Amino acid sequence: MEAKALPKLRQNLSLLTAPPDEDGEPRWQIFDPLSNKFYYLSRTAFYIFREWRYASHDDELLSRLAQKGIDVEEKEFDYFLRFLESNHFLEARTEKDLMRLRTEVSRHKKHFLSWLLHNYLFIKIPLFRPDLFLNRFYPLAKYLFKWRVDRIALVLGVLGLVMVLRQWETFTHTFQDLFNLSAIVYYILALVLVKTAHELGHALVAKRYGCRVSSMGVAFLLMTPILYTDTTDAWRLRSRFQRLSIVTAGVKVEIYIACVATFLWGIVPDGGLRGVLFFVATTSWISSLLINISPFMRFDGYYALSDFLGMENLQPRSFLVGKWFLRERLFGFGFLPPEPLNRKKCALMVSYAWCTWIYRFFLFLGIAALVYYFAFKVLGIILFLVEIIWFVLLPIVKEIKVWISLRKNMSFNRATTMTVLFCVLGLLVLVVPWKTHISVPAVVTFERHQTLYPSEAGRVVAWQVVPNEKVKQGQLLILLESSDVEQQIVLTQSRLNALQISWQRAGSGAGILDAFSSLQVQIAREQSRLQSLLEQRERLAIKAPYDGYIGEWLPLSVGDYVNERSALATLYDDESLMVKAYIDGRFIPSLKHSEAASFIGNDGHPLAASLLIDKVIPIAVKRLQYPGLASTHGGAIATQKLNDELVPETATYEVHLVLQGSTQLNRQQFGRVSLAIEPTSFLVDGLRYLYGVFIRESGF
Repeated sequence: MEAKALPKLRQNLSLLTAPPDEDGEPRWQIFDPLSNKFYYLSRTAFYIFREWRYASHDDELLSRLAQKGIDVEEKEFDYFLRFLESNHFLEARTEKDLMRLRTEVSRHKKHFLSWLLHNYLFIKIPLFRPDLFLNRFYPLAKYLFKWRVDRIALVLGVLGLVMVLRQWETFTHTFQDLFNLSAIVYYILALVLVKTAHELGHALVAKRYGCRVSSMGVAFLLMTPILYTDTTDAWRLRSRFQRLSIVTAGVKVEIYIACVATFLWGIVPDGGLRGVLFFVATTSWISSLLINISPFMRFDGYYALSDFLGMENLQPRSFLVGKWFLRERLFGFGFLPPEPLNRKKCALMVSYAWCTWIYRFFLFLGIAALVYYFAFKVLGIILFLVEIIWFVLLPIVKEIKVWISLRKNMSFNRATTMTVLFCVLGLLVLVVPWKTHISVPAVVTFERHQTLYPSEAGRVVAWQVVPNEKVKQGQLLILLESSDVEQQIVLTQSRLNALQISWQRAGSGAGILDAFSSLQVQIAREQSRLQSLLEQRERLAIKAPYDGYIGEWLPLSVGDYVNERSALATLYDDESLMVKAYIDGRFIPSLKHSEAASFIGNDGHPLAASLLIDKVIPIAVKRLQYPGLASTHGGAIATQKLNDELVPETATYEVHLVLQGSTQLNRQQFGRVSLAIEPTSFLVDGLRYLYGVFIRESGF
């Protein structure tokens, strides 16, 4: 190797002793104060970096390393030199160095809109450097660690929980009083204070272990501001448990604040302060846990898991191992893993990588839907497409490109054979029109049915309702008695008798004629009132309006009282049995009207008779008549309740089916109907559904 002059290293780089790696091998690290980053070095890289300053040419450096028993190959030396150049560890003195830096800057320079497009999900803005303030404040704050304030907070939290359980109704109804302007201002201030305490927790624990806190600021997560603290200097610590304490300090502080707030909520009187304490004790720290505790995003939970496992750069390393494992299982290349792995470590990293991909897939889908619905139409569509294309489709396309680039290394083996087999089976499932029937929610009902209600409140005098019994038209089923009606009948009869006696005793004469005429008017009025009361009493005798079967009924007996809203029994005309099915509008053109259908109840028992489509109601259902089919009552049709009516959320059509044959059924029954349709594939159905969504959402 020809002797080459060595470039000069930057003077502000620091070489530090690092904790050993996962296998117990010694390591060192370079700290770059400009980028505030740490870089781990192996034993060979450590000796190269240490001896670099004492050599002017590469052959001199290799000679010094050889004297120490370090044998460095030319390829390994070139890798290390590129590592120094790419991370800007070398001084730029020549014009060539300056050109290289300008080229790199221009390559990484982006237009503002392009930068915003790729970074709008998470933007960090440092606000100030708190290290000097923390150095002055920590001598006062260190007593918090000595006094074990955390134990005091947990004890208060237990006491607060006991008080909350004793006032549970008040606690659960506090949220209803949160929506006024003054309370909202208090809540915002409380949230800022809690989140500030969260970040100070990270900073103070970092100071406890002698670390530098380089910056604090605000980050925008999906345009929502959150505070952050840069504790990168914690990587200089040799103990991973100390780093774990720094990472979890913020969540601990919020839990302690929540405990104290819960205790104070239990002892302060009602008012605005109590509402703020409720907010701090519940919503604040719960949202913090949901965001920070997830190990699949680069927040506190991820770094805590990384420190707990003792694996730096857990996510990028796991992604490389996960991709390697996927390629080996699909194509069996026989490549070595990205790093030496045992079986347990490989399973851990692959599981973490795949779980992270699944988590992010659904997370980005949710974010895409969120920005679509909360932004105005055009911006929502643009952001939705950015989320789907950039964060979901693009990683998949990049991985497929890697597979294509490795096609020369592919061969027919067990892995490729299984991959081809599964791809063919998957394609067949998607393309072949397997779908010849659809199962839809339905109800077996009667075209003529009536629910029997009392005309008014009363007492049961006779109860002749026998479940599942055939009744005849006009047959007495229920006889009720109303004490108010009976009393009014007695009083009216008494007044009528008195008026009739007065009329019989009335004499003749000009003065008497007027009284005689008045008595006749009063008698006619009382007779009309009596007739009305008798008809009202007659209506209390509930008779069968037509021949049929008793279905649902109330288990009543003589002497029980009912009101006018009590559904006493339901009468079905067994000659008008029919089935109503409810289907999505996209299946209506493909229905086969001539083929038989079948019904199976929710209890698992099928209907004995087959069914045939009678007619399809051409207008979508505006109001669902059967609560048992609605999702709000546990049914299969998605509905929402508007003005005490059940309204389907999607276009749903009613199909009437008639029975081919006889069956013994005397009550409504909910279940599902299997309807024959023209054969379609899952792929066609999916494309048709996407097309329908596009047409529905394309209007502005």
